[in-house]
Amino acid sequence: MKTTLTALTLTTLLSATGAQAAGHGGLMAIGLSGDKTLHTIDAASAEVTATMNIIGVDRLLGLDLRPATGQLIGVTDAFEIVEIDPSTGVATVISTMDKELPIEEGAPVIVDFNPKANKLRFMSGTTNHRVDIESGAVTVDGTLAFEDQDMHACEAPAIVAAAYINSFGQPDATAMYDIDSTIVALIQQTSPNDGTLAAVGKLGFDGSDSYAFDIATDAAGKNTAWLVAMDQLHTVSLEDGSVTESWDITGANGASLRDITFMTAK
Repeated sequence: MKTTLTALTLTTLLSATGAQAAGHGGLMAIGLSGDKTLHTIDAASAEVTATMNIIGVDRLLGLDLRPATGQLIGVTDAFEIVEIDPSTGVATVISTMDKELPIEEGAPVIVDFNPKANKLRFMSGTTNHRVDIESGAVTVDGTLAFEDQDMHACEAPAIVAAAYINSFGQPDATAMYDIDSTIVALIQQTSPNDGTLAAVGKLGFDGSDSYAFDIATDAAGKNTAWLVAMDQLHTVSLEDGSVTESWDITGANGASLRDITFMTAK
């Protein structure tokens, strides 16, 4: 299935064969599956156009675009912060975190940049960390929990993915949104550092074995929320949490995407 989507200015990505995978006004993303496999995805068709393994790491916990610089950044299972060249898959170590993240068994690891602060948000389970990627310095922030006035107060959150709006360059303001796999809903992390959560609304399906989530921002400041779930690429309303459009992902050869980032230009 193919449809016309909002066009964003792109950072040009190179395919695994070395030819340029220019978007021609379309939107391209990088997905992560398995231990360290990258997939270039054309969002206009939900088609995987190139696949390669990351070189220099054993396992990548997650990845994200660093909006301030346009770098593709990942975190390894050795808590190394690496820059990944999307044309070759080669990972170069920037720093090593000075505190390890307690990773709950079975809980996804969330790697996402706060574009305003230019710091990495790093979470798993209810653990909530903030990382300076240049030095590796880790700040332990507030444990994830629903606000007292939220309808899910006192329930245990199951945050499996997260993304920030205004992820283009280094904006004056941003806001953070999460996906909760128990409620199967969009959540706003109303104070990212404190870890407070407020439900926005249900996605509108029963659930998925895995989730990958990102918010793409264009040069004009328009935000589009994207979700990979149930082997489909979806757009999500930031107003009420509902899935607005869906496309079957093709060309992934059965790979289940566990993280995604949209490579918009700085």
